[in-house]
Amino acid sequence: MTSRPLILGSSSKWRKQALIDMGYIFKTMSPDIDEKAIRDSDPKTLTLLISRAKAQALLKRIKESDDELDKKSIMICSDQVIVHNGVIREKPETEQQCREYLQSYEFHPAVAVVSVVVVNIETGKIVEGTDIATQHFKKISDEFIDKLIKQGDVMHCAGGFTVEHMAEFALQLEGEIETILGLPKTLTKNLINQVSQ
Repeated sequence: MTSRPLILGSSSKWRKQALIDMGYIFKTMSPDIDEKAIRDSDPKTLTLLISRAKAQALLKRIKESDDELDKKSIMICSDQVIVHNGVIREKPETEQQCREYLQSYEFHPAVAVVSVVVVNIETGKIVEGTDIATQHFKKISDEFIDKLIKQGDVMHCAGGFTVEHMAEFALQLEGEIETILGLPKTLTKNLINQVSQ
C-alpha cells in the first residue's frame, strides 16, 4: 500500500471496483480525451498511447488546480482493447456491432490487452506496463445477447462483453480476471509500489 493519496484517472465503474477490491482508497477523475484521435495497429502500443494521453491530460489539469493534495498524489490511468482473431475491438458503436461481437466469441476467445500508466505527481516519476488475459466463451444464446444489450453495460465495454454478467457462458480464463475488467491487479500494484519509492 502507499501512504500517498491515489487518483484513478477513469470513469469506468469496472476499474473503480477492481481498485477497491485491491484494497485502495482513492478518488476518481475523468480524463475526457478523444481516444479515437489516437490510432495504432498494435494493441499494446495503442493502449499505451491512450493511457499516456489520459495521464498527460489529467496532469495538466492537476498542475493548474489549487488542490495541493492532488499535487502530492499517485495517479493511475489505463486503457483496454479486446483482440479477437487478430482484430482490435474497442467499445461497440452500435447494438448490431455488439451483437456480432458477442456471437463471435464462441469461435475465438476475447484477448484483453490492458496498459497502465502510473504517475507520482509530486516527483514526476512515471512507470507503465501492459498485461494480457484471454477469456474463452461457449456459444452465447441470442436470447441472452438480447438481454445483455438491453441491460446496457456491454455497450460501454471494450469488445462488447461484461464477463461478470456472462458467467454461465464463460469457459477458461488465462490470466487475471482484473485484466479482463480493465485494471490488472499484479501490474497495477507493482507500478504503484515503484512510484511510491
